Amino acid sequence: MNRLFNRCHSLCLCVSLVFLPLAALSQDQATVSNDVLRDIQRYQAQLEELESGFGPFDSSLLEPLGAIAELLTRAGAYQQVTEIQNRQLALLRTSLGLEHPDLVPMVRAIIDNQRRLGNWQEISDRLEYIRFLQAANHGNESDEMFAAIENQAQWYQARVAIDGSTSPTRNFMKAHELYEELEELAEDRFGRDSPELIPWYYKRATSFSRMVSLLNSDQRWSGRMLQEVIRADGTMRLEQYTPRGLSSNNFFFGNGRRTPALNGDLLIGEAYLRDGLSLINKVRDIAEQSANLEMEAMADLYHGDFYVLLNRGTGSRDYRKAHAKFLQAGISPQRVEAVFNRPMPIPMADFFSGFSELEAYQAANLAQLQSNSTARTHVGLFTAWHEDARSILKPVTNDPLLRIDLPYEIVELNFRLSSRGKASSIKYVVERDATSADRQAYRALRDIRFRPAIIEGKPKRLRELQLRYLLFEG
Repeated sequence: MNRLFNRCHSLCLCVSLVFLPLAALSQDQATVSNDVLRDIQRYQAQLEELESGFGPFDSSLLEPLGAIAELLTRAGAYQQVTEIQNRQLALLRTSLGLEHPDLVPMVRAIIDNQRRLGNWQEISDRLEYIRFLQAANHGNESDEMFAAIENQAQWYQARVAIDGSTSPTRNFMKAHELYEELEELAEDRFGRDSPELIPWYYKRATSFSRMVSLLNSDQRWSGRMLQEVIRADGTMRLEQYTPRGLSSNNFFFGNGRRTPALNGDLLIGEAYLRDGLSLINKVRDIAEQSANLEMEAMADLYHGDFYVLLNRGTGSRDYRKAHAKFLQAGISPQRVEAVFNRPMPIPMADFFSGFSELEAYQAANLAQLQSNSTARTHVGLFTAWHEDARSILKPVTNDPLLRIDLPYEIVELNFRLSSRGKASSIKYVVERDATSADRQAYRALRDIRFRPAIIEGKPKRLRELQLRYLLFEG
């Protein structure tokens, strides 16, 4: 943060008027038209006049600079936009001060341009600067600060998939640590019994779930993920004694203890998933104190999901309780069955405090199919995080500014689902010579965990289900 602060401060002190390389721009008429070039020349003349009259740091320069940046953005000359935006930020910092809240929109505009250029680390740096500004102006326990930190976490999750120049597991761990920070800040801000804690507990719990999925992936990330976890936490929560019948070749040795690299049906890092379940227990305790039946039912539903993720059974007890409480809360049996009868990938990205939110989430997922089919057996769309995290649902940022449009390959799969949320009898909907994406989707579906079909409150096995699987082409 200090490095970024000092760099921006230096710009404030020494920047001079930006003269765009118009000769170079004019050589590319496909990018910048003659009309745009003439408009830029007109604004540059205005800049020279203003600078001559008021000096190079006067705020009157901001308007023509903004007009030039807009023209260049429309023309797709994003590298030149960077030069203009750096000048704009320097002028704003000179006129408003180094910590003024009105700097935030300018930094967000810079992020937007860097997103077009694919400068992922620059975006990380600018998000850190926004966090600095929000802390300085609103404090560490403000809504603005929480949003700034969550944007950082969600951006590092995005970098897992898109940034080949950095370690994906290291980006994940940065996001994971930021969610831990948010959990601690939320407890300080709201106290330990407030319903406002629930979303932050759940985000942390799902981060634990993703960590365990990465530790148990069969791709090259699992080893690097293990190294990152040990670097951050040591080996304590990875350590287990050798179960009877397992070879010692399946273990790392150190300090007289054993850390499983492959351990039958047990999950590597299962203790972290139990940490996630502990957070869900806190969510359920808070919901039970709220006297809100729908929130209680939702907490039971998510508790069942984590039992399924832990391979502790079908989650049937929790699902029955959720089913009964929704009916008791006045939700019609038809609505409850319509949602519960259709399986759903877990863990879900967000905690929904009421039934209508869950209903809308499911409807929105199905709407993405852009199909006229109303078949009950279609479970919707699953967008994979990465080809090496193919069974993990892609995390989606709340801030549209940080969303990166990616090309995806689509695979349609038919399958059966057990009452424990595991897929089997997987087949391609369209028979063809299998592509790489087809094979990835097939293998992914074996590892994706689902909330099973819950019919009249009980998990049931279903046949002839269908899923649309999306995999990033990169």
